Amino acid sequence: MKVLIADDSDALVKRLVAAIAGIDGVEVIGRAATVVEAERAIRALRPDVVILDLHMPGGHGIDILDGLRRDGLAPAVIVLTNYDHPQFRRKSLEKGARFFFDKSTDFDMVAEAVSMLARYREEDDA
Repeated sequence: MKVLIADDSDALVKRLVAAIAGIDGVEVIGRAATVVEAERAIRALRPDVVILDLHMPGGHGIDILDGLRRDGLAPAVIVLTNYDHPQFRRKSLEKGARFFFDKSTDFDMVAEAVSMLARYREEDDA
């Protein structure tokens, strides 16, 4: 399962890569630090999963979710943000995010979500 990380924090990206590195069948195929880079990487790399920050240079993660729907792309999106406001949670989930996690309290749940998505994908491929 191919994972793209869209976040502008180098430290957080390193932590995410380390957290999901040991999950069988999961490969981090790229990283994007801006909204424009994320949009391009999603189209070019066709990841199965996108770990997405909401606040990045050049726009908002909600814009990326809108673009995915508009372009008919369907990676599973895990929103991981410092902005755990109810309106962002609601809007992200309405626009297709599968998970919404707060960076400060839910970081460990990201690896669990990736692992679960990998298991479901493995079952679907069987």
